[in-house]
Amino acid sequence: MKSMRVILAVTFAVASSLAAHVEAASVEAFANATVQPGGVRTGSSGLAFFNVEGSDFGNFASYAAARFDLSGIKSRFDADFGAGLWVIDSIALQLTQSNASFTASGAVDVLFTADDLVAISAPSPLTYDTFATSFPDAARITGYTFTEVSTGHVETHPLFDRLALNSAGANALAADVAGDAVTTLLMRDASTGVAATYAGYTNFTYAGPTLVVMAAAVPEPSTYLMLLAGAGVLAAAGRRRR
Repeated sequence: MKSMRVILAVTFAVASSLAAHVEAASVEAFANATVQPGGVRTGSSGLAFFNVEGSDFGNFASYAAARFDLSGIKSRFDADFGAGLWVIDSIALQLTQSNASFTASGAVDVLFTADDLVAISAPSPLTYDTFATSFPDAARITGYTFTEVSTGHVETHPLFDRLALNSAGANALAADVAGDAVTTLLMRDASTGVAATYAGYTNFTYAGPTLVVMAAAVPEPSTYLMLLAGAGVLAAAGRRRR
């Protein structure tokens, strides 16, 4: 009976370790853009802020782009878990509101693109009207309703969850985060009257767009063998009792 309790304890301990070893890291964008009909917004405000505005705003209509360098957080995961011994558990996007008189609630889509090379700061070939041809691979990750709260309010938008049913764009993002050093996100208006206004990466007061990545440990084969062995012993003991 005592040995059975020991086996149970070891089995549950191993199972718990498989589920519990998760670590979070965050990275702020190193570039972001407000892309208008006339091109990428220039000047210091083009970096310190970025907007997603619908077509109701005419020449100020815009989509946003943000680019992240993942090398630092991936090196950290390699150091903590071991190279090749971790997987992406979840990804979220944090945005800090920086509101103006024209800020307006409405729908926004978040998309993934594998294009990490096109310039998103001036000089850039990007324009609001050529979104489809500039990013033919753009895959929708998720959508949300922007609601004005106050400047400094931080929004958190889940993009990927390893244990959930994800969109094709979310799965593409997770694969890119795991396999690439840089990733690029796009945000575009999903309603004509939206004007979502956020702090950019050079903002003096608030953080720019930030990715929060959770990594989970991938146990070594010996750990799985211990768990299977424990389960086998428990099953055999159950048969003997019957």
